[in-house]
Amino acid sequence: MNVVILCRRLDGKPLNGFDRYAHNLVEGLTKSEVEVTLPNQDPFFKVKPSGSIISPPFYDVLMPLWHIIKGEKGDVYHALTDSQAILFPLMKGKKIVTMHHIDKTPAVGIKEKIFRSFYALGTKMSVKYADVIICISEQTKEEVVSAYGIEESRLTVIPHAVSGKFCILPEIKKKNIVGYVGALKNRKNLEFLIRTAAVYRDKYPDEEIVFHICGEGPENERLKNLTDKLQLNHMVEFKGRVADEDIVKTYNSFSLFCLPSFQEGFGFPVIEAERCGVPVLTVKGAMMPSEVTGAAIECDDEESMASEIHHMLTDKNSYLVAVEAAKKHADQYTIEKMASATNEIYQQVFSCQKKTAATASLTDS
Repeated sequence: MNVVILCRRLDGKPLNGFDRYAHNLVEGLTKSEVEVTLPNQDPFFKVKPSGSIISPPFYDVLMPLWHIIKGEKGDVYHALTDSQAILFPLMKGKKIVTMHHIDKTPAVGIKEKIFRSFYALGTKMSVKYADVIICISEQTKEEVVSAYGIEESRLTVIPHAVSGKFCILPEIKKKNIVGYVGALKNRKNLEFLIRTAAVYRDKYPDEEIVFHICGEGPENERLKNLTDKLQLNHMVEFKGRVADEDIVKTYNSFSLFCLPSFQEGFGFPVIEAERCGVPVLTVKGAMMPSEVTGAAIECDDEESMASEIHHMLTDKNSYLVAVEAAKKHADQYTIEKMASATNEIYQQVFSCQKKTAATASLTDS
């Protein structure tokens, strides 16, 4: 059985959840017995896997189309996001797609609007042609059923995994840093975190604390302007994108991690932070998978989050209990477990294909 993995070029520097999923799954599959083909790893041009407006059409259409024209085939095709399923109608083997989430927040900026339109076409092809749809959480599965009316027999849930490189680095000392890592976009609700910093300053003026916002995105300028307006420049620092080689050190530098998102299909940073021994705070009522936020501290509003931050930073026993709970929770999400579950799906659809071929052969004879 040859499984063709449809994903962007794996450059070892994942920038978002899609990239992390691709890197982790391929790493796990290469340690299994399944034969994997990665058609997009030797492109004509070194186009960035993410962050460029030409990345989607180049990697999701042009490169796979070139391999189809050359006559290269697979027994099973696995598109690692909706957009990579755009050419499913031209692929003859069994088809699997991984759906991460259905983004219900409005697109901000022309670049994001273009990508959303492109992604929507991939979703349409996924719904119509995929034999199996892998959902990364029960929440995503419910969203897919609700949005597209897909029968549950075509759906399965396989949670994401987190690389084993995320771990506690005892040599890095904590300095009362509350951190965030991720894109600066509307869905991430970072205004909430900045307003939390303002509440903390007003409630606990004698406490030394700093908020590190790590990432880039269309909300960057607006969030900086809000920080300036609230006179928080001494307290809220925008650190830009964190290089992949520094990501584990960055998480370990945080005393607490905050993910105030309105919606997450999975929420990689939650598990990554927990693996590094960092307790996580989220916002109550957000659309985030309950299995992912199982050890997180949920906050009602900015006032509640400021109070929880203060409690965690001043009550050593509560903090250590939260660290232990976070680590125990995060250790469930291993690359080996995800790859094994995914390989089982490959085997199932391939066995189905062989049975269909055998039945057709008997009919013809």
